[in-house]
Amino acid sequence: MLITEKKGLSLLELIVCTVIIGILSTTAVPIAKNVVRQQKEELLRDHLKEMRRAIDRYYEKKSAKEPGLDDAAYFPASLEELVEKRLLRKIPLDPFTEKADWRTRSTTDDQNAEISDMRNVFDVFSASDKLDLKGRPYSSW
Repeated sequence: MLITEKKGLSLLELIVCTVIIGILSTTAVPIAKNVVRQQKEELLRDHLKEMRRAIDRYYEKKSAKEPGLDDAAYFPASLEELVEKRLLRKIPLDPFTEKADWRTRSTTDDQNAEISDMRNVFDVFSASDKLDLKGRPYSSW
């Protein structure tokens, strides 16, 4: 008598594998979304630091060359001026809006003003209306 071996998986084994894969995928998707969001937040932090450092370098250079001016005169008129003066290679993209549409604050703006008078660039922040993982708006970073 010849005994043949059966190869393959039974229906029960296939169902169990499918259920396990389904459970793993439902837990992995939210984790993956948070990882992507954390990476975008880190990129936003880096871009803001880079532009703020360029604004500070502009201020230092101009105040050293032309002492005695009004404090507001030492800041750049726009972010493009930072590129023209070679303090930035280019204006980086906001990772949440995916555009270079940064909002700026002027030294003559009210502290909590939402719209700048655009006289100079004292600070820069995101144009995104989204909230970070802690519930704060990205525009307040």
